[in-house]
Amino acid sequence: MLPELRGHSTLVVVRRAGISLLVIAIVGQLGWLAEFVLPTHMSPLHTVTSGLAAPGEPHAVVFRTMEVVSGIALILSVPPMLRLAPVQRRARVTISLVGVLGIAYVLRGAFPIECVPGAGGVCTPDPALTSGGYINFSASMLVSLLCAVGPISLLMWWLGRWTIAPMTGIVIGTVSWAVLVLDSMIGPGIYAGLASRAQMIGASIVLGVGAVYIARTARVGPLRTESAP
Repeated sequence: MLPELRGHSTLVVVRRAGISLLVIAIVGQLGWLAEFVLPTHMSPLHTVTSGLAAPGEPHAVVFRTMEVVSGIALILSVPPMLRLAPVQRRARVTISLVGVLGIAYVLRGAFPIECVPGAGGVCTPDPALTSGGYINFSASMLVSLLCAVGPISLLMWWLGRWTIAPMTGIVIGTVSWAVLVLDSMIGPGIYAGLASRAQMIGASIVLGVGAVYIARTARVGPLRTESAP
């Protein structure tokens, strides 16, 4: 059981920790943007972001590290947010999903995608996956699922204009997931890269607004269900 927080100063420290960890997670989640300054063999249009960390890529370690760091930051943000969140099941479900997303990022970074670079910067999945390849595939599926349906939990306790961000995340996440599924059915390398990057942007929007939510409520006391001003 988590210890009880006592004192305004303690709450401020916890809020700052939660916000800082979410910001770190967002930076790591958008780490694929480094492909615009670092040379890669992958196409941003045709290859998913995890392809940047595929074995043989010149900066695979950089992209893997950023994803792992993002995942660890999300996992570490869970305790502060649990202490700040309203004492209700819906809020705690949301925070739990954040932790699960963090675990998925860590697994995906620790076990890189197994694919064969092809023409046009396409990373074709290796048909003979190892156990690590299956872990990466499962983690990627979990990330897609959480990006699409995870923000729904926020709609259960955020009100007013705060709901714009989760609704945006749901739309972007769902469309991206549908494109990725379609791409896997008709042949990899059509718009998988675009969908994967849009997925990360949508998730970052939701997490970013979550950090703003925590920062704003820091001025008015413990977090609670409220509508935007």
